[in-house]
Amino acid sequence: MQYVEAFKSFGYDVPNPRQDWSAEKDDGICITLWKKEVDWSPPPPQFDLWKKWTPGTADWEKLPGHKKRISHLKRAVSEFDGWVDVILVAGTPGEGCKDADPWLPEQRKNHRWRIQKFDEATGFFSAAAEKLK
Repeated sequence: MQYVEAFKSFGYDVPNPRQDWSAEKDDGICITLWKKEVDWSPPPPQFDLWKKWTPGTADWEKLPGHKKRISHLKRAVSEFDGWVDVILVAGTPGEGCKDADPWLPEQRKNHRWRIQKFDEATGFFSAAAEKLK
């Protein structure tokens, strides 16, 4: 699926598809995760920026998409108890997106992504797919 189409499948608009890594609407936040940066085993899948990067060392930290994502993650934690919609992006970070796959809980054994840890100052976060009750 195309990047913008994946966001639209959840009801989100993406004003700047070349810059935006996340989106918001009245009742939710959607973030993208690179498929190759997700830890798939053991289940459930997990994502942790601290395992791949050190705050202050990555070029992408200065990009508009990161700044916007910080704002979105802050809202996800404060308004939605950390629950987010997720789009898994295929490709290589820095080289571009080849495909986007919306994480649909009903197709993923009723698991939905939730922010586990978030540092507002750096924008670093971790998230995991949690079973819905």
